[in-house]
Amino acid sequence: MADQRFRILLVEDNPGDAFLVRTLLDETGDPFDIEHCSDLTSALTILNGDGPGARFDVVLLDLTLPDSSGVETIRRVRSCANSAPVVVLTGHKDEELAFEALQHGAEDYLTKEFPDGRTIRRSIRYAIERSRAERALKESEERYRKLVELAPELISILSGEEITYINQQGLTILGAEDTTELVGRSFMEMVNPSSREILSEYIERYRNGYSGRADFVIMCNRPDGETVELEVSAIAFTHEGAPAMLMLAEDVTEKRKVERQLVQTSKLATLGEMAASVAHEMNQPLNVIRMAADTCALQYDLDAVKPAFQRERLSLISGQTERMSEIIKHLQIYSRPDDDDFAPFDPMKAVGRAVDMIEHDCRLSGIMIDVVPPAQMCRVNGRQVQLEQVLVNMLTNARDAINENGDDANSIGGLIRVSAMIDQDEKFLKLAVNDNGGGVPEAAIDLLFHPFFTTKDVGKGTGLGLSVSYGIVEAMGGKIDVRNEGDGACFEVTLPVAQIGKELEADGDEAVVKSARIHADCVDRAGRQAVRVLVVDDEIDAMEIIAAYLEAQGYSVSAATNGEDALAIAGVMQPTILITDIRMPHMDGNSLVKALRARNPAMPVIVMTGHPGDAERPVDDDDGADAPVMVMPKPLDLQELLGTLDELAEVYCE
Repeated sequence: MADQRFRILLVEDNPGDAFLVRTLLDETGDPFDIEHCSDLTSALTILNGDGPGARFDVVLLDLTLPDSSGVETIRRVRSCANSAPVVVLTGHKDEELAFEALQHGAEDYLTKEFPDGRTIRRSIRYAIERSRAERALKESEERYRKLVELAPELISILSGEEITYINQQGLTILGAEDTTELVGRSFMEMVNPSSREILSEYIERYRNGYSGRADFVIMCNRPDGETVELEVSAIAFTHEGAPAMLMLAEDVTEKRKVERQLVQTSKLATLGEMAASVAHEMNQPLNVIRMAADTCALQYDLDAVKPAFQRERLSLISGQTERMSEIIKHLQIYSRPDDDDFAPFDPMKAVGRAVDMIEHDCRLSGIMIDVVPPAQMCRVNGRQVQLEQVLVNMLTNARDAINENGDDANSIGGLIRVSAMIDQDEKFLKLAVNDNGGGVPEAAIDLLFHPFFTTKDVGKGTGLGLSVSYGIVEAMGGKIDVRNEGDGACFEVTLPVAQIGKELEADGDEAVVKSARIHADCVDRAGRQAVRVLVVDDEIDAMEIIAAYLEAQGYSVSAATNGEDALAIAGVMQPTILITDIRMPHMDGNSLVKALRARNPAMPVIVMTGHPGDAERPVDDDDGADAPVMVMPKPLDLQELLGTLDELAEVYCE
């Protein structure tokens, strides 16, 4: 700044004062170029001109000019095309006017009793530096304001629960058109009830002076009824001298949808690859059923029926049917979209089911699977089916690696080991899947979890399995590591443990829950005869078997193969209890239940279904009927059906 030559516009109508200013500045020895105007009009003409001659480093401005006086003079100078910092020149009796001038934009002021040139020089330099600092500050504020307004995330300042600022993207995400709709309101009003507790916790932390960063997820409700999921990062902020929270939130609603679609695609791709194994698992019980039925029929052909033999074979058929039912049920659960909330579960149940799904294929390839459980039982937080998916992906990759490694692996036998270990100190579970398939190429290790990357041959993999697995484990608060160990690869899943201990109760999904059965000798057969049961199923054989079985147990039974026929029968003889399938032609079970309950809201209903979605919400019955809807999965257990029917008859048909 010492070598810079300053240009000064001196606006002063008193020639003596103008001469004094020039003389004092010359005495300083500093390089100043001074242009003098004796009225405001001349000064404005220069400042509104074009070219370098119209630009000045500072304006020394008298506030008592022939054509202008007072602070309005400053405003007019400031409004010129070539604005410059202003130092006001005023008489010693006009200091109040000088202070007012500072409030209206002047950088500094000087009384006209100039002691020396250094005072003027200091005031000029101060005005220039202050002007530059203010300009830099404004530019910085404008720059950051634009960054905030153009940011793709919601940015908001919360003073307690109150919104004191929100950017344009925040308005868009929350479905508002103008800041006036949100500023001054409680942010909690827009938060889904399920997320209010966690947001309240962090608001309270920052209100009490917490200075760290916080990351959490909340759900918000928009005015149009849509729910948006926000990933929030929050830091401490000060608003009007009080602690506040600066919140940056990304709308991840669509991202989560895509992630769920990728998870589902990966699951279905895995099931497709396992189709041959599933077919084998189904053919095994089917083979037993076929042979048991043929041997029963042979006794009839030879006229040598042995009741004990027949009962034994029929019991065998029933048991194999249950086995098939379990296989189908697990495939249905595995293949459906995961919308359940996180809950504690036993990870070794997921290990067991994943091994069951892949074990047959491994056995055919000469690969043994060894499972090493942890020393103690534990639970982790998440979705059991999703952890199964992760393990199935890893087991499938291990099997493929061993098969591709062929000669080397077969010489010692293919081996996959699934081991679990609990880190008591860190409260983590480590699930490791080791194989002897030759390992992962070092160049590929860092790319394994990238979407669509695969080391398999073209047509043998989607490249989604490991990337989806990575997302699932990360969402559960864990991580996946991969490394080469010995003669193969090791994939290790680390998950935080929710509970540890041998005393943990068995998971509810493993408990065999069946309705209490009221046996025939405990039931008044005359009472059963008074109960009218309507059986509806579009599978004629199933409908006839159920109807005949219940009639043999003493119930009065009517039967139909579709909803329309069932309504017609009910119009002649109103049923006491309805047993119906859901998915039928012409009129489905939902419509039938609604129609019959419109006539009799107290009529109990038993729904038979082979579809897991129907089991979760079997009937669209929102009218608050007086009797329950019981759900029984197919294949049906007739003894269990009888027990459920007896219970309903005893409670609702007295």
